[in-house]
Amino acid sequence: MNQAYPPTPFSSIDRQSIAGGRAVWFWAVGLGILTALLCIRVIGDFSHPLSDGNDTDQFEYVGYFFYRNLLLWPFPHLNLINTQTFYPYGTNQVFLDWGFERDYWYSLCYRLSGGPGPYLQYYYVYSLVVASVGTFVLLQSRFGIGRSFAMGLIVSIFNFYALFKFPVHMNVCVAHWTTLCIVATYRLLYDIVIKRPVSVAFVLFWLCLHVQVLSQELAYVAGFALSFTTLTVPVLAFVLYRQFPDGSQWLTLIMDYVREQFTHQRNGILFWLLLLLISLYLYLPLTLQIAFTAWSFDFSAVPELPAWSHPLRLFIPYLPTVHTFDVNYQPFLRDTFESFGQGSPGLYLTLLAGIGWWQTRKRIAIWLPIVLLLMLCLLYHPVLIPTLKVFPWFSFNRHGGRASLIYPVLLGLLALPVRWPRQPMGKVIGGLLLCLMGTEWYVGYSNRLTGPVSTASDSVLAYCAVIRQQPGVAVLDWPFCTVGGDGVGMQEGLCPYYNQQNAVFTFRRFYDKSGVGQYFGRLHPDQIQPFLRDGWPRLLAPGYVFTEADWQFLDAFLRTNNFAGFNLYPGLLTPEQVTQFYRHYGQPIAKTTLPAAGKVVFIPLREEK
Repeated sequence: MNQAYPPTPFSSIDRQSIAGGRAVWFWAVGLGILTALLCIRVIGDFSHPLSDGNDTDQFEYVGYFFYRNLLLWPFPHLNLINTQTFYPYGTNQVFLDWGFERDYWYSLCYRLSGGPGPYLQYYYVYSLVVASVGTFVLLQSRFGIGRSFAMGLIVSIFNFYALFKFPVHMNVCVAHWTTLCIVATYRLLYDIVIKRPVSVAFVLFWLCLHVQVLSQELAYVAGFALSFTTLTVPVLAFVLYRQFPDGSQWLTLIMDYVREQFTHQRNGILFWLLLLLISLYLYLPLTLQIAFTAWSFDFSAVPELPAWSHPLRLFIPYLPTVHTFDVNYQPFLRDTFESFGQGSPGLYLTLLAGIGWWQTRKRIAIWLPIVLLLMLCLLYHPVLIPTLKVFPWFSFNRHGGRASLIYPVLLGLLALPVRWPRQPMGKVIGGLLLCLMGTEWYVGYSNRLTGPVSTASDSVLAYCAVIRQQPGVAVLDWPFCTVGGDGVGMQEGLCPYYNQQNAVFTFRRFYDKSGVGQYFGRLHPDQIQPFLRDGWPRLLAPGYVFTEADWQFLDAFLRTNNFAGFNLYPGLLTPEQVTQFYRHYGQPIAKTTLPAAGKVVFIPLREEK
């Protein structure tokens, strides 16, 4: 006869924890699938590489450059000084728009598939899923499934500034590790303030996130996570000192705690320690190389662009007839408006953050780092009030509006402690806020569904395949564009057709030859001196008709430096100029239409008779 034993408290807890864990993972998987589906609908086209003839092409190109110039031994580093652009003079490529995880992703896919493809579309889906699910998992045990689920959506697919930045400014719309780093830092602070035990495994995970953020854009993305931690650590130290005032016992307490944790969580600790070491290897050397190389340039003589965002944009809602697609607020706010969603995380979120702050106003340690970083971002003006430049990683941050990327994270954290009201009037206000949230989610997201992202056409890829087969190491775009986002090269006459040609150099990722022109986010005046010395601005002047001496110079330049030929842009030249090129170099062997630049033909450099 079997004897039945009553369940023990431990078995009850085990069953409850298992059931609770299953529920959490069910919601996490559901959130990941929902985020991916919504993101896939935004992207729309996964058939070809991203390309729109503008900034979108820059990030594909950086992945291609990364693939061609990355060396892994004895540690990862890049061949930055070469003649792959600015050919044949050469230049330092440090001011490309780096995003090391994105670039590793692209180069690995490029190597495995043997060429370019729609890799960044998939990377963006991955980024949003990691941000949403990671945020949910980090917060659900502290704030419940409902609020954490909503927070996961807010920091990913309903971060409208980031959503509208893809793919044109992909460097400032991919922020999953920065988001998770801020959220994890907040959780660490929250647990210590409420005296909840913190595992060693979590601390190692938290440290690992600080290395992972280095894989994202340094000046506009990673810096916000590093800044939040910098502001949080003194608060953490103060709280810990209040809880453990006897400093002589700290070392003993830490050693005993680590020993006890290692006994019970050995596998978790070893896993995060290994991942931390791998991340350090992959990202820290590259970060140091780019940072110290960039800091070696003196930009004091180059005027800083006064690009800023008015703090009042926090209160612009995503509602029909009042959002920034329907109303131009710039004449009233007198700021620099760059893209939809700038400065506007959603009125519902701003209001909820205010309510959350009021309800927790006495717990200063929990909200102080959030409010401090928020104020530094809102007040930032790169010329008049350069608040963010107190941090070294913001040395090259020239646009205050790009802090909009993390407003949903910061305001969402302030809103997390909001309690549902008990009074009837409070419930009415709460219901109205939920309606406002749902409406803003719908309006902001639906406005993004204007069509699939732009990709390279079959015609462009076939055109580039023809160039790839030609003998020679370089291709000359004529006219070409050599310019920096800071204006260097523009006033010197090295980019007469900026709007049409700032990205034409990126198409070399399809034909794999060196080029003459290039756009950099930031360019130093010393880098364009060879072009000025050889008189290129005079030849690039719109409508300029070459003399016989000019043709001799160009012919010697092309043949001496082993050019395969040149891309000629008839739409940017006069009929007389086009006729002269055909007369000197023959008829084109391929043609297509590039986005923004228009019609282009390839004329090979034939052997001299």
